[in-house]
Amino acid sequence: MSQDKHREPTAVRSENSELSAGALADLCDALVVAWRHDATATAEGSAANSPSARDVAAAAVLLSERAPKNVEHAPTQMAGRMVDAVVLLVQSLGTLLRAEPLVAIAIWPIVRAEIEYAGRVAWLLEPLACEDAGLRRVARALLEQLAGLQRQRLTADKWNSAQARKFKRARDELLAQVREIFDDVYTPMTEPEEIAQWRVGGETMMPLGKAAGLFFSLNLTNGKALYDILSDYSHPSVISLAMQSKATAEDGATFWSYPSSPTTLDFQVRLGCIALYKSALALLNYSGFKSAGLESWAARAPQHWFNAVS
Repeated sequence: MSQDKHREPTAVRSENSELSAGALADLCDALVVAWRHDATATAEGSAANSPSARDVAAAAVLLSERAPKNVEHAPTQMAGRMVDAVVLLVQSLGTLLRAEPLVAIAIWPIVRAEIEYAGRVAWLLEPLACEDAGLRRVARALLEQLAGLQRQRLTADKWNSAQARKFKRARDELLAQVREIFDDVYTPMTEPEEIAQWRVGGETMMPLGKAAGLFFSLNLTNGKALYDILSDYSHPSVISLAMQSKATAEDGATFWSYPSSPTTLDFQVRLGCIALYKSALALLNYSGFKSAGLESWAARAPQHWFNAVS
């Protein structure tokens, strides 16, 4: 099969791509600095009368006295941890963009991971116009923690039974606390795939792909296929490799290189930076804080990054 038939990855090209890899790396670094500037305001918790403070107060009234201490703060705290993870991945983007040689195919899984974290933030902090929004967020946060413990238990069961038992005890203890808060709890545990069916307090567990789709629907126009594109280019595929590679012959042997394309780099870094920018904005807005650093960064970033995805 000729690789030339699949050379041009039109689905992952940006219309504007004038910035060099170094300039894109500088934008990644500047975004991290902007977040750290704005994040200092969150050190003491949510601002008074912020959406977070209102949800916390409302949830605290509805929660059982047997609920875990401060569980009403869990959605914001978890979202903050997720945003911090995206920050580290954006830093990694800057490192890769400055590498010699630049290995563009290594960027795909990093951006995909960013979007997956951003999807969790979107799910935890999704705008909810209802009186029980705070309680619904707590249910989502507890689902997130329960699912994480269950996955760790299932994985540990394959390599260390003692560690698996520790995760199981932690999971069962948390599940008992969840049942003290909510009557509607459905957590089948026979197969790993059943986690996607878990339900607590009327909230259903959000799988990675759907959460990524939620992030895109909240923050970008026409982003329906973006997570699938990132998955296609992150997972092993002879087609995606052919679309990015160039063949050269040497002493009768064929060698493949993966030259970086300015249009593809722009596409990758755009999504990676938008994952942090939008997630950080969501957290700051929900917590009631200003985002002057992030907005200043956005004013200097390529404006086509904020348009509809074509």
